[in-house]
Amino acid sequence: MGLVRFPVKSMLGEERESLVVDGRGVAGDRLWALRHGDGKLGSGKNSRRFRHTPGMLEYSAVYEDGGPVVTAPDGETLRPGDPRVPELFGAGVELAHEAEVSHQDAGAVSLVGTASLRAFGELLGDSEPVDVRRLRKNIVLGTDAPWIEEDWVGREIAFDGGLRLRVTKRIERCVMTTQAQRGLPADNRVLKTLTASRGMCVGVYADVVTPGTLALGERVSVE
Repeated sequence: MGLVRFPVKSMLGEERESLVVDGRGVAGDRLWALRHGDGKLGSGKNSRRFRHTPGMLEYSAVYEDGGPVVTAPDGETLRPGDPRVPELFGAGVELAHEAEVSHQDAGAVSLVGTASLRAFGELLGDSEPVDVRRLRKNIVLGTDAPWIEEDWVGREIAFDGGLRLRVTKRIERCVMTTQAQRGLPADNRVLKTLTASRGMCVGVYADVVTPGTLALGERVSVE
């Protein structure tokens, strides 16, 4: 199992030994974002809600003292209100807390199975599983059968510690999966392969049925 939280949308996140999950999803996940002057959020893509903001995947974010601390490629750190944010990302850009409109894409929690990562690597022609960092999932579950998590849509999954999730839909991926990030080169094969073989989808979204704390190593059952 792997657990990851992304304090700032479209930046690198932090691996965790446990995650608090509330009604919104993973506590603190994508709670902050780069917000442009027109209200669009910084992202690796352009859409009605998002504006392509180059270089975001070279930055990482963690929480310290209740707020996000962003580490730049040169090792410098940024916090909300830092005047260097618009200097780095464009005039009018600020590091903003979620307001009325959610920063999340289409689900509270995202997850994928290890067998699917292996199968995806095989589809790419690689000897190793696809690097899960490209997929930006909150939860990585140890699984034996590829794509088994897609069979859980409409079902609930229960963890030892009391957390219960209801799997809602497959996750359709975008160009962000192909982009270079700290420690990974650009790889245009990723989205092309997903489009040709998997309907652009890998992993699933889930809503929260019973909030709780999820720790590494917990067993999971599907109901």
